[in-house]
This record gives sequence, C-alpha cells and structure tokens, in this order.
Amino acid sequence: MNLHEVGPGNGPISVLEPVVHVLIRVSGVVQGVGFRPFIYNLAKRHGLAGTVLNDSRGVEIHAQGTREVVTAFIAAIRDEAPAAARIDELLISEHALEVFAGFRILASETTANAFTHVSPDLAICTDCRRELEDARDRRYAYPFINCTNCGPRFSIIRALPYDRPQTTMREFALCGDCRSEYENPENRRFHAQPVACEQCGPKLRLLNCRAGSWIDTAANHSAIAQAVKLLRDKHILLLKGIGGFHLACDACDDNAVNELRTRKRRDEKPFAVMFPDVESLKQACAVSDVEWRFLNSPRAPILLLKRQGTSLLSEAVAPKNPYVGAMLPYSPLHVLLLIEFGKPLVMTSANLSDEPIAFCNDDALTRMAGIADGALVHDRAIEMFADDSVVKVIGGAARVWRRSRGYVPESVHVPIPFGKQTLAFGPQMKNTFCLGKQDFALLSQHLGDLDSEHAIRAQQKALDHFLKLFDARIELLACDLHPDYTTTHLAEAWTERSGVPLVRVQHHHAHLAACLAENGQKERAIGITLDGTGFGADGSIWGGEILVGDFRSFERAAHLQETFMPGGELAAKQPWRMALAWMYEAFGEPRNWPETAWQLSLQKELSKNGIDDLLNSALQLKAFPRTTSMGRLFDAAASLTFFGMKKQHEGQAAMLFEGMMSNERQEPYPFELRSISDGLVISPVPMIRALIEDISKRVSPSVISKRFHEGLTDVLSRAAEAIRDKSGITLAALSGGCFHNTFLHESLAERLQQLGFDVITHREVPPNDGGVSLGQAVIANAQEDL
Repeated sequence: MNLHEVGPGNGPISVLEPVVHVLIRVSGVVQGVGFRPFIYNLAKRHGLAGTVLNDSRGVEIHAQGTREVVTAFIAAIRDEAPAAARIDELLISEHALEVFAGFRILASETTANAFTHVSPDLAICTDCRRELEDARDRRYAYPFINCTNCGPRFSIIRALPYDRPQTTMREFALCGDCRSEYENPENRRFHAQPVACEQCGPKLRLLNCRAGSWIDTAANHSAIAQAVKLLRDKHILLLKGIGGFHLACDACDDNAVNELRTRKRRDEKPFAVMFPDVESLKQACAVSDVEWRFLNSPRAPILLLKRQGTSLLSEAVAPKNPYVGAMLPYSPLHVLLLIEFGKPLVMTSANLSDEPIAFCNDDALTRMAGIADGALVHDRAIEMFADDSVVKVIGGAARVWRRSRGYVPESVHVPIPFGKQTLAFGPQMKNTFCLGKQDFALLSQHLGDLDSEHAIRAQQKALDHFLKLFDARIELLACDLHPDYTTTHLAEAWTERSGVPLVRVQHHHAHLAACLAENGQKERAIGITLDGTGFGADGSIWGGEILVGDFRSFERAAHLQETFMPGGELAAKQPWRMALAWMYEAFGEPRNWPETAWQLSLQKELSKNGIDDLLNSALQLKAFPRTTSMGRLFDAAASLTFFGMKKQHEGQAAMLFEGMMSNERQEPYPFELRSISDGLVISPVPMIRALIEDISKRVSPSVISKRFHEGLTDVLSRAAEAIRDKSGITLAALSGGCFHNTFLHESLAERLQQLGFDVITHREVPPNDGGVSLGQAVIANAQEDL
C-alpha cells in the first residue's frame, strides 16, 4: 500500500489550522467488503464530520476535525480495515472547511475513465456460520445467509458501482427486517448487497432429473433433506453453488464415484472432495499450518493435500494419486448439505471433461440431464461463472494452480503502467485473458481449454462482462504466436474489424514475463520455463527452455535436446510414444535397443514391426513435429518406469512419477550439458541409458524417480550457473506447468539460492498456462514503446 499526502501546492498538510478538512481517496478492493460502514463507524468513533461514498475509482471520504484526530483516523483506516479489503493506495489532499451534518454515507457515483477494484466471492464468515446453526436466529438454516464480510460478489455483479440494483439480487425486494439491517450503518449487514432472509430472498427447488418433475418441498430445509436422501441412495446430485454448478456424490462409495466417472467421461482424473468439517478432513489428509489457513480463508480454494493413513474415501476419487483435492464448505448451502449428509462428498464441476462449468439453471439442467439423478437449484442468478480455485502449498507458500473463485477479479499490480488499455487473449489450454489498465492487470477466471463451442461462448461471455464491468476501451491487443489457436483467431478478428494493433508473443517469453510482473520485477532475468507445449520462435514445439529476457525481448540461452513426437498430439496423451522417441535418441534403430526395454514396456504397446513402422514414418517422412518439451520428457521417463502407460489425463504420468519418489537422497542420473553456436543444449540421452540399466537391474521405481528428479535439478542449476557467468544476471525466474512438481520447484529454487541467485516464483498467478495472458499483456505494453 502506498500513502501519498498531498496538500496545497502539493506540499504537506498545513499545521497552522486547528481544524482540517481532508479528502481521502482509497483504491484497492474496497467495494463489497463492508468498507463504507467501516469508515462510517470509524469516523463516528473519532468524532469526525464528513461523508463517504463509493465511486468508480474506489471509496471517497471527506473527513473534518482536528488535525490530531484526522491523523489518527487515517492511521486506523490502514490498521483496522475489514479482513476482505485490500488497500492499494490512500491519496490525501487538504480542502477548505465545509459545514457537514455529522458523518453520512452518500449514494454511489460513477466517474468516467476510472478504475474500480471488485471483490471476489467470499466464503461464509464465522458470524454468519454461527447464525446459520443457531435455532434462535431468524436466519437459522437459511442457505443464502451473508453479510458485508462474506457471500457472493463477483458472481452476481452486473455493473459498477457495486449496489444492489446493479446485481442479480435486484429481483428480490427486501422485507422490513432485512431493510432495517441494510440501512443501519452500525449493523453488519449495512449495504450488504446480497442480504436476504427466508421471507424475502432466494429459494431452493429440487428436481427429479429422471422423472423430469419438481419434488414438492415446502421450505428450503425440506429441499436439502430430500437432496441428502438422494445422495444416501448413491445417486448423483446437481447442485447450484456460488459461481456455478457442481456434481456431487458420496465420496466414500466406490459405486457412486465410478458411476459419476462413467457418466462424466472422466477416466482417472481426480475429483475434488468437500469434507463436512476439519475432523473428517484430517482423517484423510495431512494438513500443515499454512494449508489450514488457506482452507479456512475467505478464498476457500480446493487445496491439494497429501493423503495419510487409512481413509474412508473411495480409491476411485483420485486413482493412483498421492494427493486429494480437498475443500471445506464455503457457502451456507454447502454447510447445510454437508451437516445433513455427515460424510465427504465428491464436489466436481458440472461439465463434461474440458468444457466450461454450467452456471445457468436451464443450461445446467439440459447439459447435465444424462449425468445427474437430481438437481438442487435456486433462483438467485449467477451473472458470471467462476470455477473453484486450486492451490497447493510448495516451499512453505500457497501457489495458485487454477485462479478463479475467491481470487478473480482481484488485480495484479504491474511494475510498468499500461500506456494503452491492453487485452491479451491468453493461450489455448487453461485459458485466461488479461485486461491491462493503468497500473493493474486483471486476469479472468479460469476458462479451460478452448476446444469446443461451449468453451468459446463462455470465453466470449466472460470477456464481454470484463470489458463492461471495468469500462475498458481496448487500444492494444496481444495473442500467442501459434497460428492455429482459437485465441489467435479471435485476436486477429478483433484487429481486423477495429484496426487496433496486435502483438504476437512467444509462449515461454510470456511465462517469464508473467513471473516478473507478479513479483514486481522489470529487469532482465534468467527464466527457467518448463512445460508441455508452446509454439516456438522457430516454428517447432518448445517446452524445456531457459531464456534470458525482460518484458521487451528475450534470447533462448538453453533448451532441452530436440526429439520427435511419434503420433503428433497423441504423444501428449499416450506417454509410451515419447518413450519410443527417447529410446531412439539413446540407442538408435530399434534392433539395437536393449532387450530389457522390449520385455518391460514398449512391446506391450506395439509389435516390433509396429514400432519400426512408426519410427520410419517419423524419421523418413518427417510426418511428426519436433519438440524440446520437458513435460514430454517426464512422460517418457514415467512410461519406461511404469512399463508403458497407454493413456493419461494431462500431467498424470509426471504426477505418478513424482508421487512414488523415494525420500532418500539418490545419485542423480547424468544429463549432458553441451555448448552449441547459440547457447546450451541439455541432453537426456545419458539419463535414458542409465534409467534403462536400472530397470534391467530391477531397481525400485521409487529410486528411479528420485534419480531422475535429482539429475534434472542438477543439470538445470548447472545451466543457469553457466548463463549467469556469461551474462552477469543473478535474477532467476521459475515458470511453466512443470513447476507443479513439488520436488523440482523446491529443490531447484534451493539449489539456485545456494549458488547466489535471487529466485522468484509464482504465488497468486498460476505457473501454468493460466498465467500466460498476464505475460502477453505486459510484453505487448513494453514492445509498443519500441
């Protein structure tokens, strides 16, 4: 937070007058978080006169009183702000004295070309949770209880300023009791825009999806009781949450979970689990203090936790996976449902795999008709969808992997202000877009992979909403270098019809820039950017890159040795194909391969002639793309170790490979680091040969995994050291989806720090492709000045 004190002539506030009148402008997340009633009560406590209002820039305060009291008031704004607020800046200027009738809250105003921060949706607070479970309270068991400290925000806003008529709560007229609370500045629900009760607020309904008929329920609690009965009968429930619909079933019942997998076409990709309370969660997962704070935070993300002990959870929840995506009930409806059910529930997004989450009643009921047996819905509309965010604690800090509910639309403060309002369209997979305006970058919620019409329509809806909400006038566009991405086509269409200039940004340069921007850095850095795929500057597929660069430019200082991808894109889904490629790099023609490789893995997938045919088509006809992907190297090593792996969901092979790693230190596998004309090449050929030798000796897969990870850490740190010695750069940035790997992230960061590097990593911006749009935006902004 910055504090700028500005008085007459841009000097400090005069000390001559015993009474002063100051204008205080507060920017940051200060709307929808109880900031105006906080200021009102703070001013009353200090005996000040004046006003407070919301405008399009944030909150505007006029405060008049003795200098000493006004100074104490300003300090208290900083020190006592509501927990959900984020103060980015206080701008203070002195004005002529006025006559104020006490201290009042004024109606909101709209200011042209201003920038207002919007609060994300907030998990149920302690006070509302207590009232929800108190039979004496008038909101007892009301599934839509909220106050200024919690409840829906981003998901219900239609326009700014954030007032009830500008939200989806406009349709619900306040009853007398709720209006009394809403209009009382000393009440916790003063101007809580979603405030409601059983008499005047949203209502639940339960649909029997199989019969196509609504189940008669007299009250909200009856609908919940009937929904719980469906769950206990091992059925699948469609449930409307804060930012979209979930599909829920008994997480302890194999049949229910497997049936959900079948209907959702999910294969082995893990499901998230919502636990009723901390006791049940701790029976299934190990929870550190940092993890516990995030589980209980207003953001309430899904947290990836290590399994522990014997758990009642079905193995089908996360097959062969050492982690569970765990969360606690974050909405009052979830709380009531979990209390009534009494056991953990699978709580997965209501969609088919890789499609966007359903959030409108009619659309959800139509799309999920073949999946859900019952649907618990309500009549509070969701204006803007937001999937659950996903977080993992690595290196003692929470790292966001999927940035959505609870985080969006919070802004990222960038080190170089945007000279033009900028829109970056992001990547094809794990798509987000980014709006750059003034000193801030606004990343959209997680939009998934843009491979379907559903996904493209959802992306367009989210984009239209952001442009309207933040009053954007786009003057500069950015997109990926890949010519065939949906996002590239969308950006090209925009620039064609509007004439707005378009900057094309290399994928891994964007990863590096995103890490720099999040950490407030703008100087050149050594960027270790490791992932599965990204269109390279030379037209090949990159993914194992060490760059030297800043926002303006980059050089490719080192990269993984290039190989081919047998089957093209199939190689990302069938890890044995990349095992074939690296076996060829290590041993040449298949007739020269060690017998061990045939016996233990590759011949399970293809006959020898089939492998010959596949390799010949790749090498002689040059039919398949070339790649330096680190993600595909993980796939190859895992496939050789696990004897094949016919198919996987994204990252599954690498995740299993990491999960089985030995805790004991092992001798690193050898990787070769060699110089070429324009940099360094990391060759895994010696590693592949050593790995095959270990397999022939029947070395434990846990040891093989550890040797691989140790070897990779070693060669990456050696490469970074060599680049530093040549360039003099000591700032190292780690980015890309491979840094989901806890061991690689922690061990490489530690090794680089030991070597004297300043290491920066991601925290609230995903290291994966979900952060690429931020990098695109800041690069376009910097290159526009060239």
